[in-house]
Amino acid sequence: MAANKTKQVIISPQAKQDIEVVLAYLKDNWHQKVIDDFLNKLETFYIIISRNPHVFGYYSKSRNIRNYAITNQHVIYYRNKRKTIEVITLFDARQSPKKLKPLLAKSK
Repeated sequence: MAANKTKQVIISPQAKQDIEVVLAYLKDNWHQKVIDDFLNKLETFYIIISRNPHVFGYYSKSRNIRNYAITNQHVIYYRNKRKTIEVITLFDARQSPKKLKPLLAKSK
């Protein structure tokens, strides 16, 4: 991919819901600075993967799913598609890993 080309980042309905849950929790329990920091990390992540979707490691190479720990508690899973990048889910790493498989299975 050429240096100046970027791909559009598509946020799946599951990922949107996951982000909303995290934001609701932060609004109820933390200060605005924590919310702003979280949103800045997300925005930076989107910019990075739109320019270089291969920068983060594979969760599943055979399924073309990559992941990145956006915070100590949250891991974001995404797939590099031909013309776009799909953010699949934002997973709370404190949950059982068994809960992750169905979320990743939904996306194709």
